[in-house]
Amino acid sequence: MNDYRGLLIKKERKKQDISLEALAYGICSPSYLSKIENNILIADNEIYKLIFQKLGIQTMDQQKEEHIEALLKLFFRYYMASNLKVLKVIDELLEYKDEVSTSSLFVSYQLFLLYASEMNSQINISLAEVEAYYSYMDDSQREYFNLFRLSSGNMELSDNEEWIFIRRLKSKANLYAYQKNVFKAYDLYKICLKYATELGNKNLIAEILCALGWLCLEVDLKQAKQYYTNAVSYDTQYKSLAYYNLGAILIQHKNEMKKGYQYLNEGLKTCKDEQMRMKYKEAIFIYFIVNDDKNTAKKMIKELENSEYIDVFLLMLNKDHESNEEYQHRLKELKNDSLLFKFLFIKNCQYLHKYKEICIEKGLI
Repeated sequence: MNDYRGLLIKKERKKQDISLEALAYGICSPSYLSKIENNILIADNEIYKLIFQKLGIQTMDQQKEEHIEALLKLFFRYYMASNLKVLKVIDELLEYKDEVSTSSLFVSYQLFLLYASEMNSQINISLAEVEAYYSYMDDSQREYFNLFRLSSGNMELSDNEEWIFIRRLKSKANLYAYQKNVFKAYDLYKICLKYATELGNKNLIAEILCALGWLCLEVDLKQAKQYYTNAVSYDTQYKSLAYYNLGAILIQHKNEMKKGYQYLNEGLKTCKDEQMRMKYKEAIFIYFIVNDDKNTAKKMIKELENSEYIDVFLLMLNKDHESNEEYQHRLKELKNDSLLFKFLFIKNCQYLHKYKEICIEKGLI
């Protein structure tokens, strides 16, 4: 679930000292309201409207909300494209800062403020403030949040000119990386690493090493391993991210698969974040499938019941799943979701090409 309005209702209800039963009366059952407040379900807009009216919360006009939503999408598109039009969008979005607190767009707006704070010194918001709403983010919002955390969000905020310089430089390097401008990104990351080393902050050094490792994953595996393992040696909090990225990539390479599996296993042992643990298990499951060890994969399937890709994993357990039309269709849909699915999609295409040649040879088609 990812609707912030439930949290807003809970806060306002407690602030006004209103019981669940009293607020729910005439609108829904107390248990239903409890589920709304605790982010277990998302209700119809009409229910939110009635609850807000009862609490005296003024809601945003639908037309204005749709306009802000369009601007938020435009902001992230321009930001990722390094388009200077983003500055104009920032100015317009800031006009609505005091109005979005009761909107379902609130979390998206906080993410916007986080990114815009890199370009507008008047915006004062911390990573911790936005992270408080992590459970209310959808997958794309979490991706933006984690991207910011990788680019500059973990860096200590300070008036020190050196800190400000590194934050801006690293944010720009991360933008180059997402634009696939690898050489520019690499050079900027290395400059950031030099300054971070001079400052002597191990956390900052580890963060930049992780960024360099991420950049090298598809270019130079040996170098990527070196950057990631060095990052962990500086700050163990990066172990979960480093070992997952390394493991998920290495299992895609025949000569590195066992090493990748070792990284995944080691990372899973110490990982405490449930979402990250699921990602680890998904990668390990795929490792067993690729290694044609379906018996071990079957033993894992119960641990993947809550995965959003459980349908694909169940298909993988079937005999000759590569030629299954449903499996092929799902891989096409998911190939842009992660490098793992992109890998499976390419592998499946290779399999089908080989299968086609065999069929022609045998006169079956």
